Amino acid sequence: MFIKTLVPTIKNLAKAISISCFTFIFHAQIQGQEADDDIISYEDKLAYGIDFSTDIDEFIINSPDVGNFHLVSNNDVKLTFRMNYKFLNLSFGYSPGFLPGNDDDELKGDSSFTEYQVNMFPGRFVQNVFFRRMKGFYVENTGDFLPTWNEGSDPYLQFPDLKVITWGGRTGFVLNKNFSVRSLYNRQEWQLQSRGSLVPELKYEFTKMTNNFEDSYGKENQVDVRAGMGYYYNWVITPKMNIAPFARVVFGPRFYKYTLSGDIEKDNYFVTDYTAGLQLGYNTDKLYMGISAAFNGLSYKNAESLDISNNLWHGVFYIGYRFEAPEKLRNLF
Repeated sequence: MFIKTLVPTIKNLAKAISISCFTFIFHAQIQGQEADDDIISYEDKLAYGIDFSTDIDEFIINSPDVGNFHLVSNNDVKLTFRMNYKFLNLSFGYSPGFLPGNDDDELKGDSSFTEYQVNMFPGRFVQNVFFRRMKGFYVENTGDFLPTWNEGSDPYLQFPDLKVITWGGRTGFVLNKNFSVRSLYNRQEWQLQSRGSLVPELKYEFTKMTNNFEDSYGKENQVDVRAGMGYYYNWVITPKMNIAPFARVVFGPRFYKYTLSGDIEKDNYFVTDYTAGLQLGYNTDKLYMGISAAFNGLSYKNAESLDISNNLWHGVFYIGYRFEAPEKLRNLF
């Protein structure tokens, strides 16, 4: 697998990775059930929105021989464009190279990021499907491996050919029929009374990681299936403002197949995946906006006793506007 190949290579100036996360548990209490006319629906409106997000996304390998190894992509700031109509939410995200945090290629190398997502809300179900592609990483703690390295003037250790492609999705079910998860996910509804709900979910992903080493080509395929529970709470502080904390934790196996120079290695691990966050939103019949912050972690230990984790700190400012849907679109739906 990549970790086995990367740790020895880092000692000599080169090496690559495997994805994973960390644990956090959040608790809150579901409030009483009331009529769902407390929910305002905007599903007949066509809404466009944009997210400005800043991410700290790092892959951490803790090896007894090498120590901590932090692998990061050079695309801290991302833009995501969204379109909402009826039960459907479509989005496209990428990381422009001209934005601050994405433009120091001389020191950190060139990184690229692309993501497509579809969110659907049939009844009380929540369905997400996504495709994500990341390429180009650097070693954030290069100084631990190169004693003469000077931060700010010397380039970081880099893996420009390391590429991670993930296809995946999530299926959840909202247990409280009077809680609007859509008011938090795609803002096509707005809740007038404070509510919360448990949301059991199933998460599934296929990840393909590839990297060109000096004299070989490595490829790792990962299949993840995890199940667990989330809790979401929508605290309505005024008719137009809310605060929404949330947390979820899922567990399950990861199956992987690693190929390097014709040699094949297979194994499986138990993975812990957890998320916690907070959202502050503002809503009118036309305009909506808000900010949110979240932490997502994934962690496991592999056959070589390496502790591997993927931590993502995610901050977002979002804004959107609702329009009357064109007649052709209404007829189509």
